[in-house]
Amino acid sequence: MKHHANATLLGSALLICAANAAAIDFPSMKPGLWESTMSREGMPQKMAGTKMCMDAAVQKEMMDMGMGTMKTMCSKNDIRREGNKVYGSAECKFGTSTMKSTSVTTFTGDTAYHTEVKSSYDPPMQGMGSGNTVIDAKWTGACPAGMQAGDVTLPDGRRINMRTMGAAAAGTPGAPPKK
Repeated sequence: MKHHANATLLGSALLICAANAAAIDFPSMKPGLWESTMSREGMPQKMAGTKMCMDAAVQKEMMDMGMGTMKTMCSKNDIRREGNKVYGSAECKFGTSTMKSTSVTTFTGDTAYHTEVKSSYDPPMQGMGSGNTVIDAKWTGACPAGMQAGDVTLPDGRRINMRTMGAAAAGTPGAPPKK
């Protein structure tokens, strides 16, 4: 189940990031602290949220990373915008399973978004053939002291930095080694 949640979340994030990287007029996210929660079909409650310190540079880096990942893992990636909504459709490979997903992201200015993702897996992933996921994110204010752009606080309290993770994955010199 955990792998299914991770694949669904990754797929959702990739669709959102790739939409940014596509040549569409995609809304900018307000710099500062963003909190997000995710709920998944079959879960009795929302998963605990994450907090991320965002600025324009981190948003662009995430877009670029998402687009690169989409090119590697996905054979299809169609995105279009209509007003404050961005529609995505993708077909991606996760191990031996192919995920087909559609998403709708609705933006409320530059301070919130709501994403709904419908996914199917062939063959089923972790025993699940399909799933629906909802992600809600909102800007909550300035990043707190001690938190820098790219820092993400996970639901268990651990803190990671998206820039460090991206650099390590790309094998950038000077980046911390992969663990």
